[in-house]
Amino acid sequence: MGQTLNKMDTQKAREGIGARLREARTDRGLTQAELGKLAGFDQAVVKNVEDGVLWHPSVVSELAVAMGLTPVWIQWGEPFADRRVE
Repeated sequence: MGQTLNKMDTQKAREGIGARLREARTDRGLTQAELGKLAGFDQAVVKNVEDGVLWHPSVVSELAVAMGLTPVWIQWGEPFADRRVE
């Protein structure tokens, strides 16, 4: 049987996604609104992902691709994936 994530694990995963997204966004000098526009979302979506409220894989992937990052890096971090798309 596979393991399931408990509530604490899930919150930690969400926070990690948000932290990596925020780091990548600020490294590029983008505001939440600018990143949202690049990915086709509004600023509130970016804020919700960064705050760990929203973490739907398709949204996270779109935000990553808009910055030239691998979606797997945003979702899991290193050492699971490289940060940049080659």
